[in-house]
Formats: sequence, C-alpha cells, structure tokens
Amino acid sequence: MKQLLLLFSMFISMTVSITVVGGEYPVSAIPNELLKNANAVIRKQEQVIEINSLNKVTLRDHYVITILNEAGENEAYWMEYYSRLRTIHHIEGALYDAMGNKIRTIRKSEIKDEPVSSSMTMVDDDRIKYHNFYYKTFPYTVEYESEVTKSESMFLPSWTPLNAKNVAVELSSLTLISPIDYEVRVKIFNSLKPAVVTTAGKIKTSIWSISQQPPVPREYAAPGIYELAPYISFGPSAFKLGDYTGSMRTWKEYGQFIIKMNSGLTDLPQSIKDKVAQLTASAKSDEEKVKRLYEFMQRNTHYVGIQLGIGGWRPFSASYVAENGYGDCKALSNYMVALLKAAGIQANYVLIRSGENERDISFDFPSSQFNHAICAVPLKQDTIWLECTSQTVPAGYMGSFTGNRHALMITDDGGTIVATPRYDKNQNTLRGNFSGIIDPEGKLNLQAIITYQAECSDVLHGRIHAQSKEEQLKYLKKSLDIPYYDIVDFSYLESGGKIPSITENFHLQAPNYSQVSGKRLFIIPNVLNRWDNKLDADTARFHPVVLTDERYESDSVFIALPSGYRPESLPKPLEIQTPYGNYTASVTIKDDQLMYSRTLSLNRGRFPAPDYNKLVKFYEQVYKADRAKVVLVKSE
Repeated sequence: MKQLLLLFSMFISMTVSITVVGGEYPVSAIPNELLKNANAVIRKQEQVIEINSLNKVTLRDHYVITILNEAGENEAYWMEYYSRLRTIHHIEGALYDAMGNKIRTIRKSEIKDEPVSSSMTMVDDDRIKYHNFYYKTFPYTVEYESEVTKSESMFLPSWTPLNAKNVAVELSSLTLISPIDYEVRVKIFNSLKPAVVTTAGKIKTSIWSISQQPPVPREYAAPGIYELAPYISFGPSAFKLGDYTGSMRTWKEYGQFIIKMNSGLTDLPQSIKDKVAQLTASAKSDEEKVKRLYEFMQRNTHYVGIQLGIGGWRPFSASYVAENGYGDCKALSNYMVALLKAAGIQANYVLIRSGENERDISFDFPSSQFNHAICAVPLKQDTIWLECTSQTVPAGYMGSFTGNRHALMITDDGGTIVATPRYDKNQNTLRGNFSGIIDPEGKLNLQAIITYQAECSDVLHGRIHAQSKEEQLKYLKKSLDIPYYDIVDFSYLESGGKIPSITENFHLQAPNYSQVSGKRLFIIPNVLNRWDNKLDADTARFHPVVLTDERYESDSVFIALPSGYRPESLPKPLEIQTPYGNYTASVTIKDDQLMYSRTLSLNRGRFPAPDYNKLVKFYEQVYKADRAKVVLVKSE
C-alpha cells in the first residue's frame, strides 16, 4: 500500500511539474535577464541560406518569438515576398499561450496575398504573403516556418538576429551552405564569434549563432540597431541576375556588371535629339545646358516605380521614357544621362541608398546596398547632382534624401565610390523676421517673413508641391505654438539653385497673445520659433548620443507696444555654448518698441553616453529661455 501511495505521489508530482512548465515554449522558461527592457523575446530563430548554383538559392526560416506586451506586437507579423525570381514553397505557423500550449495553427485561407505596392505610382510584379494572429492575450508566442527558392544569386539576405530594439534573443543561428569552391565574402558587425565551419565532399557549411542576448534598450538619439547588435552582410563573388552574370569582388567589377546590364539603353528618338539641340543652342555654359535639359526632363516626365523583369534592376530604355513620359528612378536617371550625352556632356548613372537619416553604405565592402538611382554630371568646376524622380527639386540639390552619404558612380571603367554633397550649418539655415503691434487689450498683429534654406526647406518644399492652398493653410494654422490666432493671408516664394530656399510670408492676428492682469502686460517675445524638445534625465544611459540635425536659426522680432507701459521685468541676456549647440537670446525695450533677438546653432556629432544629461540640460535651458516673459506695468 505504501508503495502504491509513493507511486501515486510521484505521478502527481510529475503531473504538477508538467503543468507548471507547460508546453513547448512556456514564457516561464525565459531567463529573467532577457526580460528586462524587452517587449518581445526571440525563442528560436534558424535561418538557412543554401547556394545550390548561381541560378538557385534556397532560403529556409524557422522563427519563434514570444510577444510580452502590446509594444511588441509588430514582431508577431510574418511576411515573405515572391516574384518571377522568387518562389515560396511552403508556409507553416502556430500560436501558443503563455504556458507554451499550442492554441492553433494557421489555415491556408488566413495567409494574405497582395501586390507589394498598391500605390498608383508603382508598377511591379512582386507580391507578398503575410500573416498575423492578432492575438491580444499577453504574453503569447508565435511560430513560423517557410522555404523560398530564388533563381538569382545577386542578393543574399543579411543575418540580423536582433532586428529591433527592446527585443531579446534566446537562440538564433544562421547556416550558410555553399559549394566549397564558391567565394562568399562575409562582413561581421559588432563582435560576433567566428563561424563553425565544416566540409563534406564538395559542400562547405558555416554556422554562426548567438544566445542569451539581452535587448538593446530604446534611448533618445542612440545609434541605430545596426551599430549596436551583431549582424552579418554577405557579398557574393560571382552572381547571376536573369541572363546577366557579374562579380562583386570589387566596386569596379560591380560597376562593370551595371554597364553590361544597361548597355544599349541610351538611344533617343530623333525628335528628342532635335529638342536637345534646340534647348542647348543658346546656352552659354555646360552648367546652363545641364539645367535646361534637367528642367526639360522634369516638365515632360513623371515618376512611376516600375519593378518588372529581372527584379526591377534593368532600366527601361531612354527611348521608352521619351515615348511614354514616365519611368522609375533607374529609367529616369538613364534618360537624363542620354539627354546629356546627346548634348555632348558626359554624365554618370549613380546607385545610392536613399532616405532621410538613412545610414551610409559600408563602402569598404562591395555588395548590393542600394535602393535608388540618380545622375551625376562631373563638370570642370564642380559636379552637378540630379534627382531625376522629382519634378520640382532644383538641379544640383540632393537634400536630406540623398545628401551627406556615399554612392557608387558608374564610369566607363566600372564603379567607383563617391561622396554626395554635404549640407551643414552654413547651408541649413532658418531666418525669421517678425514685426508686429500689440494693443492695450493684448491683441497681436504680426507680419512674419521666414526663410528656410537647404535641408531646413525640405519638408516645406514637399508640402508646397503636394498640398492645395487650402491644405497648406490648414497645416499652417495647426503648426504655430499660439493658443488662439488666425492667418489673414500667406504666400511662399521659392528660390532654386544648388542651395535652394523658400521664403514664407504671412499675416497673423492673435486676439489674446499677451496676458493683461490689472496694470500688467505679460508678453513672450519669442512669438513663433520655440524649442519644444524636452528630455528626461537618465543616469543609466547605455549608448552614445548621436545627433544628426545640423542647422542654424536666427530670429529678429520687433513689436510696437501700447503706450503708457514701462518694463518691470525683462529676461536677462543669455548665451549658452555646448558641444551640442549654442544659443543666444536678448530683449530690449526702447520708445515703446520691443526688440528681441535669438540664435540657435545645432551640431551634428557623436558624444559619449555620460554626456546625455548635459544634452538634457541644454535642451531644458533652450526650452525655458524660448518661453521667458517680459512684464510691463502701466505707468501711473
């Protein structure tokens, strides 16, 4: 009897143990050190890249992630794309509860299948399959498995086991399988252990892995995840894309592949050649010819993203663009090269990674790192850069979309790395001149003239050319930091050139701008341009501070005051100098005239983590100074 009781007790104990542990992926099994700062935890990630030949690359993925809270929901989304060059063979998925018990698997009908782009300016043959359980009981776990075959070897996926901040990793591995005599160049970022390499016959297998990796916390102005977490980029040596073969061992060889792929695409119809001759006949310099032909291209074409054929990488011909009046970045840049060639001016097709605040390419590692094409015209005096997808950007200006970075220029010999124009505080400026009148009831009538230059004008330029007059007014009315006001009228004047500018002119009325309290009148002299970035102090900062905004602001305010008031309290003149930026402000009153002057200079740079709280203090000082009040008292 005692033996039966002992056996029964052991059975109950085992059952309880199993119940506590749960199923295959119980949340309770996640180490505590991975949960701190985590919104999600990757339980298992197995990525396999198998290079069978230049015409066949197989990708297998097994991905298990636990979503801890609502902030981690984006990580539960699965997506894969397919095209003429890419086939999805199978997709499997499952949902687990907090105990790790399987709730259900995905049904085939639940997997969405849509075009990659639904935009009217995109034409492509790529499609995506995606899935999300949209489960809302946290924490939970999702698992996905998929297999894809690519019929090209130009683009090998990178390995990013930590692909987002506030995500931890229990175990992640990458397996690269390739013929032993095939060269795949590898660039490892951020302290990753060497691969475990084995060979079997003519096949080489390399395995990289990480485990028990805590999350990278999200911090203000911290470096991107690509600087903080381990990852691997691959550069194939020989590769094939459609009917074209090439090499990426050097940038020169990569450029030679682009030359081969773009060969024969710059021929123009005779009517366009005649138009080129007509437009350039009276031009007094090559620079003027470039400007005229660029503006001709802008007037007569528009952007349509055409991602057809071999991955969308071979441009449509210049004659196609001429006849149809549209093209994608590659086709329009190639068309611009053809127009200039017809005028006897050498121009170059350029590959670049575009995007505001986009990280620069690894220019010491030849590989496919580009998502955009532009045109460069190297003249004797200077190189003119042309953004061919825009119908409004002036010739020579790159802005925040493609400026301040490196690119691959395709020359007659191949490819060479070049730098695009850099814009700093000398170009990125904002200058405001404000003149107004305040009446005895505190009503402000103000005339504002603000000039935005270079990158400071980029957002406004986009609004002017994308919005109607009514939409512009609506935006302007919502953007000013004044409680109650009305815009009486407004206008914009653009000035082109390599450093473009926009002058904004508007008349504003604010009925209660100044507070009236008994005999006193309270005025904030900084009428419109107030710093609004306040940060919380952090004594446990992990990462360096990376500041990317570099600009110079200056404001001059002249306000006529109601008669009979004298200053009771004025803000003291202020001057702040820091490595992150400088600030000055001063206010004077003379003969019922308030005069206010302000400058703010912001520096681009990288600063050590302990400097963060100094940056917090600088921002706080500017925030308070921009809201400092003048107090006037009515004379007896």
